Parts: sequence; C-alpha cells; structure tokens
Amino acid sequence: MLLQISGQVNDAGLWTNITIKKKITKRFDACLTEELRFNENITELGTLYTDIGGEYEILKGFKAGAFYRYIFKRRLDDSYSKANRFYIDLSYNNKIKRFELGYRIRFQQAYKDYNTSPDGHVPINFIRQKIHLGINTKTKFDPYLDGEIWYRLNQPWNGFNNLRISAGIVTRITKHHFIDTGYIYQQEFNVADPDTDYILSLGYKFVF
Repeated sequence: MLLQISGQVNDAGLWTNITIKKKITKRFDACLTEELRFNENITELGTLYTDIGGEYEILKGFKAGAFYRYIFKRRLDDSYSKANRFYIDLSYNNKIKRFELGYRIRFQQAYKDYNTSPDGHVPINFIRQKIHLGINTKTKFDPYLDGEIWYRLNQPWNGFNNLRISAGIVTRITKHHFIDTGYIYQQEFNVADPDTDYILSLGYKFVF
C-alpha cells in the first residue's frame, strides 16, 4: 500500500557525532557513538541519540553486529519523544587495489514512547541496505561514496520509503584519531509530506 503524497518539505541539517571504538579481541570490536542532529535549517536540535554495540568478524571480510540506540526526537510542540531501537547488521567488505567495496544489510526494530503512547508496544521494523565505495589515496585523506535505502516491513504499510546518499572524506589525524566530513542527501518517498534533507556531517572517531 502506498500513501498519497500531499506535499514536499525541504530542510537543511547538520549532523555531528563522536565515536569511540575499542578492539576487545582480534575479531571483536565494541563501539559507542553520541550524535546530535540539527534541523530546521540548522536552527534547532531535532534528534540526539546514544548508540552502543559490537561487531564480530565471522570470516575475512564478513562481519556481524548487534546494537542498541536510545533516541530523543523533537516534536512539533518542542517536547521530545523517546525511542528504543535494536538492530543487527551483516556486512561484507573487500579491498581491490586502492578501492574498498562494501555491502551491509540491517534489520532494525524500534519502539517509540513505549510506556506513554497507545502504540508504544507496536514495533516499527525496517530492512536497510547500504553499499559503500571508498578510495585509499595513500595520503591522510580518503574519499568515499555511500548509498542506502529503507524498506518498511510492518503496518500501516509495507514498502520502500527512504533513500540516503552520502559523500565525504575521512581524514586520518593520527593512527587512532579520525575526522569524517561529508554531505548527505536524504529523500523520503511513498509517504505523506515527504522530507528532502540536505545535510552537512561532521564526525570524530577514536579507535584503539
């Protein structure tokens, strides 16, 4: 079932995050991310979340991950809703000379306002697929291009409804410190009043 599109909403945003990644064993990494997302032409804090989880390398190039995300999202009345999201990833990455090619499939399940909303116990399920192209320039600056699409699994309707295209540069400051600067184009479709977002992104990662 497709929803009738009644209007288009354009917005500019800024997403900032800090990630800490720790190698626990040769095959297992733990990860913690804090992110702030500003919208309304970068004038208000629309979303903030804490994300924690880990990845395990099953075979060379193949990884499985499990994560939990606690989300605050701004409502129209300037209060914030709360959501719990659980997701699992399966991914594959392969390096061909200077190019890194990757694919990731994610199943995510979220509960919004679990104890305060009539629909809080109803899960919101998505399958998300992402492809990645990175280039090792043999300098401190490595560009990348990503594409991702969302497919909603449960009611009120099933189908694709979101596309995200990202391009950026990862800058290696030292062996352990990285800066990711990028631009994101995000487009909703098959929904009422679909959003089109033009987003600047800035991230810091500490790996040890």
